[in-house]
Amino acid sequence: MRTRKFARAAALAAVAALAMAGCSAGGTNAGGGDQPKATQDKLTLDAEGKQSRGPAAPVPGAQSGGTLNLTWRADFPHYDPAKIYTAPDDEAFRVMNRRLTLLKQNDDGTMVLVGDLATNTGEPSDGGKTWKYTLKDGVKYADGTPIKSEDIKYGVERSFDTKFATGPQWVQIWLSGKDDFHSFYPGPFSGQELGSDKIETPDAKTIIFHLAAPQSDLPFAVSMTQTVPIRRDRDAKPDVLDAEGLGDMATGPYKIGSHEVDKTLTLVKNPQWDPNSDSVRHQYPDQIHFQFGVKAKQETDQLKADTDPNAAAYYSGVDADQVQAIMQDPNLKKRVVDEETGGLQAFAINTARVTDVNVRRAIATAFPTKDVVTTQGGPFFGTIATTLSPRTSVGYEKEPNPFGVGENGDPDKAKQILTLAGKLGYTVNIAWDSTPTADRWGAPIKRALEAAGFKVNLNPVQDKGFYDAIKNLDNPYDLIWNQWSADWPTNRTVYSALYYGGAVMDGGNNFAQLKVGKVDEEINRVQAVQDIVEQGKLYMPLDQMIQKDYAPAVPLVYSRKQIMFGSKVGGARMDILASSLDLYNAYLTK
Repeated sequence: MRTRKFARAAALAAVAALAMAGCSAGGTNAGGGDQPKATQDKLTLDAEGKQSRGPAAPVPGAQSGGTLNLTWRADFPHYDPAKIYTAPDDEAFRVMNRRLTLLKQNDDGTMVLVGDLATNTGEPSDGGKTWKYTLKDGVKYADGTPIKSEDIKYGVERSFDTKFATGPQWVQIWLSGKDDFHSFYPGPFSGQELGSDKIETPDAKTIIFHLAAPQSDLPFAVSMTQTVPIRRDRDAKPDVLDAEGLGDMATGPYKIGSHEVDKTLTLVKNPQWDPNSDSVRHQYPDQIHFQFGVKAKQETDQLKADTDPNAAAYYSGVDADQVQAIMQDPNLKKRVVDEETGGLQAFAINTARVTDVNVRRAIATAFPTKDVVTTQGGPFFGTIATTLSPRTSVGYEKEPNPFGVGENGDPDKAKQILTLAGKLGYTVNIAWDSTPTADRWGAPIKRALEAAGFKVNLNPVQDKGFYDAIKNLDNPYDLIWNQWSADWPTNRTVYSALYYGGAVMDGGNNFAQLKVGKVDEEINRVQAVQDIVEQGKLYMPLDQMIQKDYAPAVPLVYSRKQIMFGSKVGGARMDILASSLDLYNAYLTK
């Protein structure tokens, strides 16, 4: 069986051609009816650096000043960049913490990868094993200290430490050539550094990565949190940094002004941020204030009444009980961003616990998808999914249910499967990220699975610690809700992250803990295809094979979301990858 480093090595080989040639990959429109259109992503890379120069194009009508008041149901679980991976967390931290590259979303939904702290998306050599980045002139921390290449190197080094297992892992794996990259290098806290054979910093503005194998998709990986610069002399107590954030080590347009854990977070302007060095972000509001602990109904009630015209929902969608009425009211609808996101919601089946594939097939066959979706707002919640990846990805094609059942499952057929397997009465522990709305789906799932012959335990998990809990390999759950958006706009960070055997580790994202040699080999084969369009065509057969033969997950919906905002909030749009309010463009009218 090939190791994950090969799958990751081939992961975006198709995009390599785009990076080298400055070409783009586009797709077809997958929307229909009165739903928002889901356009397969068109992606370009700014290898020459022309689109990486600041300032960002001004938002029409934008004004400066005021406090943007955001509501969100829970505080962010981590404030250390190396631990941040989930979409809503990273969206908020991208306005505070810059990295080498960044994905820029255009108004028409297309995306371009640009240099963020770097002048471009990188200069490859040695067949893609070596990547050189040059920092832009004059970039500084919030305290005025110049950002140096050695700070980015240190940020990468510390991400090797096991205490940061919840963060992205692409860069560490590719540098080390190992799935268990911690064994290659334990991190800097024991006094060790990565040698110049892995990362060079020949001067204060240059950083050079030497990878174990060619990785043409490194430009995408360094847009993630490992390349947020951190000063070694300010990192003596990383646990404190995780609790308090980077403070004056902030590099984006905002920094933390105050933080009351689980209650509020206020971001204030970073006076050292230079808009002329940033082609993506703006700094329109004087402050961005988060109020935590606000649930969807309360949030919708407040925004609907426009009690605070400077307020907006940050990540939560409109309350499921009110969404239809709001979307039918023209005066309210104009204050709603309604988009199909790049997310796919599913229930992973923990194969380490549910080892009999026929039991897993019975769960998938019985699952009442339509009833579940109805509890969350019906079509406003999303389109019922039949694939394991978003339909916004290049190569998507509509596929039938792999078990030949309708949108609401078939408990009778599932009971026959369970009976033949000799597993009637099998106990299933179901877990999800608990919210008042999400908790509603427990009843129809329990009803359908019990009708199929299962015993069911419902386990709504506290919101703030949910992902940390399900990323523990010894978690006690059999059927696990999760939502996944690709790290960058292709399927290459979907299948190798969620269903590749080497991704099974504490803190990893293979929630199903699927470890099958045949699946790994097929992922490797597909991701070795160089042409992005041809590679995209191979994902649907791979998807169907994974579902039919191994049943590691039950697809739920291609996520759709409605984010509401106050009457004085301008520039409102959704970050398609993060499924949150885009903080780069938001402003307040007088």
